[in-house]
Amino acid sequence: MPQLINVKHLEDGISELNINAPEIRNCLSDELCAEMMDALSRLGAEPQLKVLLLTGRADVFCAGATLEVLNEIAAGNYQVADLALPDQLLAFPVPIIAALQGHAVGGGLALALCCDVLVAAAESRYGFNFTTLGFTPGLGTTGLLPALVGHHFASEMLLTAKYYRGHELQGRGLFNHVVPAGEVYHVAFDLAQRLAEKSRHVLEMTKQTLALPRRQLLQAARVGEELMHRICFSDPGTKALINDRYLDD
Repeated sequence: MPQLINVKHLEDGISELNINAPEIRNCLSDELCAEMMDALSRLGAEPQLKVLLLTGRADVFCAGATLEVLNEIAAGNYQVADLALPDQLLAFPVPIIAALQGHAVGGGLALALCCDVLVAAAESRYGFNFTTLGFTPGLGTTGLLPALVGHHFASEMLLTAKYYRGHELQGRGLFNHVVPAGEVYHVAFDLAQRLAEKSRHVLEMTKQTLALPRRQLLQAARVGEELMHRICFSDPGTKALINDRYLDD
């Protein structure tokens, strides 16, 4: 079985974790999540690492959970693998720069929120499609998103489940940079090089300090999100709605 997560050491202090699962549209399957968590654990233990680039495919950064995972949750399994990823990203010892060249949807964009610097493509689509699929937001989105974009725009994004082109989100506080798709990786790598010039312990302490309020928001949000999910997924119509709308979404 081909690897779904690829790790490359680019130059001193900089590594790249690439999500590359075209068969499942870079969706968060249990296998992909397990590989990603293992890679993050190994990278976080490398003492020379100063910054991590998180990338996807040119067409899709990450399209959220697979249909199989959503059906697992609908069946009552609330311990699926992707629920552990947000805290692992926020707790990662050094900064993570997410290069969102392709689309990022649902849980895929939620994971990006847990990174430290985000570079998006003007042409690509970004949004949270939870409510379209018949259930409430998860992965800490209800806490993390308002902290970035404010209450009113977070409400619009989460309640309408609208997809936005990257250029529509410029200046909203979600992304650090919005550039043409062909420039996303270059801009992200340039930022990584700037960070790699700094001392590891300085980056580590600054990252930990900046991440602490978001980790607290994540934990608080997940309590309410799990309760809302239990209510949503106890509705027999939710599973039918997921299966009806998943491919069309």
